[in-house]
Amino acid sequence: MKATIKTNFPKASDKIDLNILQQHLETLDLTNADNLNFWLYCTIAMRTGLRSIDILKMKTSSINKKERFSELVEQKTKKKVRVRIVNVVIDKINFEQDYVIFNHKYKTNVSLMTINRRLKALYADSNSNVSSHSIRKSTATSIYEKTGNNIIKAMLFLNHSSPLMTKNYLGITASEKMELYDLLDY
Repeated sequence: MKATIKTNFPKASDKIDLNILQQHLETLDLTNADNLNFWLYCTIAMRTGLRSIDILKMKTSSINKKERFSELVEQKTKKKVRVRIVNVVIDKINFEQDYVIFNHKYKTNVSLMTINRRLKALYADSNSNVSSHSIRKSTATSIYEKTGNNIIKAMLFLNHSSPLMTKNYLGITASEKMELYDLLDY
């Protein structure tokens, strides 16, 4: 009898349909603080490709309202990054708070668990493993496809250090290999 080894590694998150997310965001009542926080998180994630930790820890003081950007140091890589923040997001941020996405009850930033619960509920019928990271993956794939499968541009967008890392991250190796076979169709 073989022993099973239990690992504590989380399952990789799946990509999601960003159109479904965008349609949902358009229906939210943004006068509700929880809805506004979810809207801010998702909109920033879809527009910047930042990791969830960097979005949730984003301080209002890091945003240049006039030039529409935020400058921060990524938690994971410790790299300094500048990202565009669109006017529609800037207009909805309360700059009197410390964090862009602010939990009024606890007077701190919103938790990742809160965001993940809402995403899982939204995509409950999709039979996929959805998390906040799903938005980053899907946004990066969209950039990759919209640039004509330019891996270097996708790499720069994600702030990765190598094209191989980006290629593995996007999970495009198998599909691209199949496309190569089509080149041999004479």
